Amino acid sequence: MIVIGITGGIASGKSLVTTMFRDLGIPVIDTDEIARQVVAPGQPAWQRLREIFGAAYFHPDRTLDRAALAQRVFTNPTDRLLLESITHPAIFTEVERQLADLRCSSSPPPLVAIAIPLLFEVEAEARVDRIVVVDATPAQQRDRLQRLRGYTAAEADARIAAQMPLAEKVRRADAVIDNRGAIIATRAQVVDLVAALLREVKT
Repeated sequence: MIVIGITGGIASGKSLVTTMFRDLGIPVIDTDEIARQVVAPGQPAWQRLREIFGAAYFHPDRTLDRAALAQRVFTNPTDRLLLESITHPAIFTEVERQLADLRCSSSPPPLVAIAIPLLFEVEAEARVDRIVVVDATPAQQRDRLQRLRGYTAAEADARIAAQMPLAEKVRRADAVIDNRGAIIATRAQVVDLVAALLREVKT
């Protein structure tokens, strides 16, 4: 079984490519989805965050106000590291549990993808066998952040600058999906990549 790590830059198209992998029948473990699960009310990580950051970062229904907390840690590296020290162990424990379930199933899949937006930043390279980076131009990232998330141009640029440069991620990738063109072109690249990996498993 080949474990594929899907990553890229903010708004480069990781979710689109992840969906394409799913459409091709590849099991996908999404760390963003897991991140929401581990901070659900009553979970150990939720309790720890409430103790450290306070009730101001929680909605009236006791769910975490992810946007408010993200804004705080974005401008405070110490708080960001503290947040990561609480959530990352819980996230990757669940990732490993899901991988183990797939490996031990009656029919283990030949390929499994893990969507890890900050794969390089959290030094998760050793957790996967292949790293796939979804590429886009800074202008496309900025446009998507403004149109789809309501960021100002300055906010979008700040978010892009806060991550490892996408060009560096491309340099360190095992494979690159160029998402700078039409969706049909992106899909064709994903199909070709999956086919190549399946051939590798069989050899």
